[in-house]
Amino acid sequence: MKDYSETVLVEFNPREVSYRQLLEVFWNSHNPTTESFSRQYRNAIFYLTEEQRVQAEQSRELLERTKKRPLYTAIEAAGDFYPAEDYHQKYYLRRLDKLIGEFKQLYPDDEQFSASTAAARINGYLGCYGEPEELKKEVGLFGLSAATQKYLVEYISTKCSHFRGLTCPAPTRE
Repeated sequence: MKDYSETVLVEFNPREVSYRQLLEVFWNSHNPTTESFSRQYRNAIFYLTEEQRVQAEQSRELLERTKKRPLYTAIEAAGDFYPAEDYHQKYYLRRLDKLIGEFKQLYPDDEQFSASTAAARINGYLGCYGEPEELKKEVGLFGLSAATQKYLVEYISTKCSHFRGLTCPAPTRE
């Protein structure tokens, strides 16, 4: 059995979003005061450069002073990154046959599917992440049929409390 940590590889353009902005999103996306119960599911930041290491440590120190509690987030040099097995990719999306069927038509190759930004966005919404107005603006951009867009919005508005009452802006006819 290999020793690994489940993580996300974030590729970004520093002219569009700074590393500091990514750190803010990271710190706001989890509870760093909770100790992890295993190496696999721990809180960690992996840096590529010395500048990123310094920024990550400074952001952790600032947050620790603000919270007045220890933070259990490791800051380590990035090593090799390996994508998760196919069955782990887009977990929420893979559970809905109606959606995955249409995505498999759009992305017949597993590598294309795993790399799809549209699939990642929808997977996040299916996990109840994001905001209703974002979904309303984006739903027509994912390449899905109007019927599937409607199904997606109805499913999310039923499953996720902060999406309740959201209706699909897609036309009802195909």
